Amino acid sequence: MRRRKRRRRTRLRERYERRLFEILRELSIPLVILHFTLAVGTLGYMALSGGDFINSFYMTVITIGTIGFGEVVQGADTTAGRIFTTFLALGGVGVFTSTITVIARVIFKEELQHLWRRLSMMNAIDKLEGHYILAGFDEVTAELARLLERRKVPFVVLDDTQEGLARIAELRLPYYLPEAPFEQETLLAAGIRRAEGMVVNLGDDARNISIIAVARLLRPEPEEFAIYSFASSPDDAERLEELGANRAFFPGRMVAGRLAAYLFHPESSYLQGLFDRLAFGEETDVDLLEVRVEEGHPWAGRRVGELRRELRVNVVALRLPGGRLELELDDEREVQPGCALILFGRAERLEKLRERLEVERELP
Repeated sequence: MRRRKRRRRTRLRERYERRLFEILRELSIPLVILHFTLAVGTLGYMALSGGDFINSFYMTVITIGTIGFGEVVQGADTTAGRIFTTFLALGGVGVFTSTITVIARVIFKEELQHLWRRLSMMNAIDKLEGHYILAGFDEVTAELARLLERRKVPFVVLDDTQEGLARIAELRLPYYLPEAPFEQETLLAAGIRRAEGMVVNLGDDARNISIIAVARLLRPEPEEFAIYSFASSPDDAERLEELGANRAFFPGRMVAGRLAAYLFHPESSYLQGLFDRLAFGEETDVDLLEVRVEEGHPWAGRRVGELRRELRVNVVALRLPGGRLELELDDEREVQPGCALILFGRAERLEKLRERLEVERELP
């Protein structure tokens, strides 16, 4: 198994922590004065009582806290003791009430609560691996988030707009960062070095280009980290792919293509609907899985019939190294390295198969 690398603190976390300590520093002076007052009161009563620490401390607390249960320390009922108590009460009550007021103001400060939640969120994000990053959160990305949640695929949302944050709050998403998505420190805090891929949908091609460029600097390998982006036109989609996106989609073309499939093949409407549900994560009983067979893969050199019986799934097609799809597969067809198997079967069985393949890939 791969050893988990020690993760460095991100600059975004350091910025949050620095601001948190700045807010908590407001408590330092009131707390120092309060401790000084408690020390003076306790030492004074100890001098009057001959060294009774517990009762002297207790007498100090009930005096400056205006509780007033009476004189519980020996010597406090003398003239010197009452003069000392008077001056302690005059100075200590103000110190006590001021300190409590400052503590309450800091604790209930909205910024402090936001910082605490963000740091807790970053601690949770640090535990994620193989997740996806959703940069930008509009209606389309919100629907994508619902599909990912349905498939129990972890993801982190990056959005700093009021509209996006309102949608995040409505859906109660577990992982998000309310920061500018195209900042390098934001992507690092979102765990881009451990992520599986990213979906870019910032509503503007220039901003999409910015985040793709930053992401590719951090994760330059398209095979290991996939970037999918939305584009405002087919030409912009091609430009985004040239700049580093694995695929860029023009939503109008996608919708038109799906509608055309129904129009051109009305007799196959059930299959069209089935493939739509599979693609959009809505079909839970069956699923499709593509497995690439490289040199040294345990399936390399095996026959299709053997794999069908062993895996108990249907091998529906074989994608050849040149990209051609071979659909008519007999049981004696041998799987050569460089091909990819297209499997169809129960979603639960395919998920277990995917997990097994990931484990085998990590073994030395």
